[in-house]
Amino acid sequence: MESVQLLQPSKKRFQFEIKYWLDPKPYDLISLYQIGDLSCNSGYVLREHKQVCYEITYIVSGKGWFATNGNRHEVEAGDIYLNAPGELHSGGTDDKEPFRFLYLGFQFKQTPDGDSPFLHIQKMIDSKETPRKKDRMDVQTPFINALKEFRTMEHYSPMMSQTYLNQIIVLTYRNFFSDWENSYRVPGHTRDRSQEAVYNAISYIDNNLLQMKDLTEVSDALGYSYSHLSHIVREETGITLRDFYAQKRLQKAIELFQSREYTITEIASIMRYQSIHSFSRAFKNAVGLSPTEYIRLHCEK
Repeated sequence: MESVQLLQPSKKRFQFEIKYWLDPKPYDLISLYQIGDLSCNSGYVLREHKQVCYEITYIVSGKGWFATNGNRHEVEAGDIYLNAPGELHSGGTDDKEPFRFLYLGFQFKQTPDGDSPFLHIQKMIDSKETPRKKDRMDVQTPFINALKEFRTMEHYSPMMSQTYLNQIIVLTYRNFFSDWENSYRVPGHTRDRSQEAVYNAISYIDNNLLQMKDLTEVSDALGYSYSHLSHIVREETGITLRDFYAQKRLQKAIELFQSREYTITEIASIMRYQSIHSFSRAFKNAVGLSPTEYIRLHCEK
């Protein structure tokens, strides 16, 4: 977005925006043009305009569309949209689920020696194959934190803002290009790479056990096909990736039983089972006891 004039005021529910179009605010590695939070009604249209800076947009809720150089992309909650200078950009809301999005406009600062830490990121963004990606790195958190700093402007806010802005850019880069990096990493011993993949898969499951919806999230995050990653895990550990995931869920369920802080129904929900019945069935198949029987025998004392 080049300016507020591109928006249709009657179609906005809420907007918070900090903008420095006439005098971009310098930070360590970037110059800030704008950062904002916009919630739209149905019928909102962002008229086509030419980008004068890089822009990262994060869809918080709802649905809509953005277009780059005439190519339209449907977007929804959890998507990141990326624009580069010189591109033609437009957008609009869904008729039934108008969206809210966060946005950051900036330019990379050029260093005298041409050796900026962000130089590689800039080159990759300029050569991106698609402007839309699903967020796997929680870009929303530094976005929200940066906006809080700009709203409050307390002691050390400029320092904190700079940190959050850098996080937004780096995490966006990783969302778009981590698969590329995995595919073209420096060649090494095949066994070493397999062990690294297994370690990374196990770590991902450990760190995201309660947030995961599907095992393909692991392979997507690591830049492998699911079948290939599962094969590597089985070759290295003797069990499949699905069996390992099932074991970790079982261990976590038992841990929650022992805490005595949740009902069986609540634990089934925490563990992302569709119902208490599917959870009870899976638990009994694995342990030989129903959740109620297990709690009575092992947890009540």
